[in-house]
Amino acid sequence: MKQTAKRKPKRPRRPSLGLTFSNPKLLEAALTHPSYRNENPLLHLDDFDRLEFFGDSILNYVICCELIEAFPKANEGILSRFRSTLVSRKILARVAGEMGLVRFLKLGHGLQEDKGLQKSKILADALEALIAALYEDQGLPAARDFILKHLAAYINPRRLLRLDPNPKSTLQELSQKKWKKVPEYSWKPVRLGIQVQVKVGRKYRVAVTGKNRRELEEKAARELLKKLRLS
Repeated sequence: MKQTAKRKPKRPRRPSLGLTFSNPKLLEAALTHPSYRNENPLLHLDDFDRLEFFGDSILNYVICCELIEAFPKANEGILSRFRSTLVSRKILARVAGEMGLVRFLKLGHGLQEDKGLQKSKILADALEALIAALYEDQGLPAARDFILKHLAAYINPRRLLRLDPNPKSTLQELSQKKWKKVPEYSWKPVRLGIQVQVKVGRKYRVAVTGKNRRELEEKAARELLKKLRLS
């Protein structure tokens, strides 16, 4: 009976961000949180904070350029709101989570077990630091490509409106700009709770049903914005 040769166990793949740096120290700095640096002063690690500060500016610039091109009919108020949504901690932390960025971060002991709001801020800051590191290492085109690779899916009207933290304000800005009118909200009790309706003039209106009036007003505003097709 022939003996089959034992196969060598496969080594687990090391996680990778898929990025190549000419200067690896820039990547190390972007992934090293100040809490880790403060606990290891003898390592003389580069400054994460300066990269994060610079990355925020690069991100805003790239996003502004994309919004101007993607929404040629949107006014300054709506563009500002869209930009705020795209560069918000919520979105950046979500993108960083999708990348698995947390697996590469060097954190101080006190932050390694944090699962809440602080971790969300750390992920967003690290993503901005990584953007700056790419810019420093390879220039604006590389940083722009990286940003759009991970944020392009969010730069569309339906998704932005769904993520908009204040759809009522966005709807008001749009209706005042286009029709010189403010949205009108009304509500009435129905069998399953209350029905909220929002309308702009006689032509555009949306009604939604639920139990929380405030949430329903936001939902109605968001649905009407979709109907008006900002793009």
